[in-house]
Amino acid sequence: MLVNLLKRDSFFQHSTLLLSGLAVFLLTSCDKSKQASDQAQTVSGSTLPDEVLAAKPVEPAELFGPEKPVDPNAPKAEPFELNKSSIVSILLYHDFVERIPKTEMMVSVPTFRAQMQALKDASIPVIPMSDLLAWRRGEKNIPDECVVITLDDGWVGEHQFAYPIMKEFGYPFTIYLYKKYVNIGGRSMTFAQIKEMLAHGAELGSHSISHQALAMKNGKSDAQYSQWLHEEIAESKKWLEETFGVPCRTFAYPYGNKNDEIVQLAMDAGYEAAVTVNPQKVTWDTPPGKLGRFTQQWDKDTNFKLAVSFHGRNDVASSKFVKMDAVDEQGNKMFDLKPEPNSTITERRPVIEVGLARVGGVVPDSVMLRIGGYGAVPAEFDPASQTVRYQIPQKLRLEECTATLVFRRADSDKDEVVSWKFKIDQKSSYLPPEPVTAPDVAPTASIPDKTTAAK
Repeated sequence: MLVNLLKRDSFFQHSTLLLSGLAVFLLTSCDKSKQASDQAQTVSGSTLPDEVLAAKPVEPAELFGPEKPVDPNAPKAEPFELNKSSIVSILLYHDFVERIPKTEMMVSVPTFRAQMQALKDASIPVIPMSDLLAWRRGEKNIPDECVVITLDDGWVGEHQFAYPIMKEFGYPFTIYLYKKYVNIGGRSMTFAQIKEMLAHGAELGSHSISHQALAMKNGKSDAQYSQWLHEEIAESKKWLEETFGVPCRTFAYPYGNKNDEIVQLAMDAGYEAAVTVNPQKVTWDTPPGKLGRFTQQWDKDTNFKLAVSFHGRNDVASSKFVKMDAVDEQGNKMFDLKPEPNSTITERRPVIEVGLARVGGVVPDSVMLRIGGYGAVPAEFDPASQTVRYQIPQKLRLEECTATLVFRRADSDKDEVVSWKFKIDQKSSYLPPEPVTAPDVAPTASIPDKTTAAK
């Protein structure tokens, strides 16, 4: 036992010596650090910021500030809702001339201007191709019904005649170019003309290298054909992006000629979408490599009418569009529109109402109301008051809504269209209700509730 006690005492002695030595070391180090700090202050005359931080421990609150309390009355962030019901028509134009078209791929300036004016009068939005792609990626909403404008090949008439009209209306558009018809003289656009358009509303698309039908092998071996397709599809994208310094996100099949292999090659080359010449509208379910387009030929309006007729909307070209603020002979507004045009409302399920009393007799069967996000709706028409009314059944998802009414007067054989827009303040629906305060003066009379009346 004595031996064990001695061993224990020896252990405690050694431990004490070790702890004492460690304490001396730490004190000496601190003293040297202080001396170095004092010397630095003496030399420089001030303490550097880093030295201050080193000398004084910094609390997290000093760096990031105190934690802010959560305000229970603050508006909640509005959740994004993607509207997958939108429908898009892509218009396709080629060459333009001032007066009389010489080939079916040409359109005259008067016809093109009239079509652009018809889009404006019908309140059909024209969006850039990039918005269509963003919508299909699920990143943003687009109007319920809208149009994308595309110009193929790179004819100089696109710059000389179409481009000024597009600028006048403020419409975006996409130009599809093929390498062998860029800046080669004759009736092809120059680099400078293309860059000018790209700087003012145009987006860039590829139309291949040579504009040959991609599904035709023309005597090439399998290996040669595979390499050729790669150049026509992938290398054209690379060349355009390097030449003009902007992204090239879509591809246009020359002559619309394609098969499943070519469609897949376009997707594998990095394009987000590819367009055809099939006259079909684009929906959420349309495959990205098969977006249809409506080709404008000569000065005929056939394909244009198909493109801009949405959900049974009457023919844009043959309808009469009436301004929403039109007045009658006495200077009174012809239409009583609710919600008011260009107003901002807080109710996400508003009542849409159109008063037609000042229009005159209206054929009941001709009345059709269309609401953005819903298409044609079963609105009620009261012949006695000449009022069209519809209650939105679900909350509107977009920040802006378009209402369009089609009607025909009893003494006319032509439909008329009035269209207006209003905005929805969706954030207000997430705000907490305002506190109710008692009135300063008690009311002199009150209406008894049903329970009191029953007693």
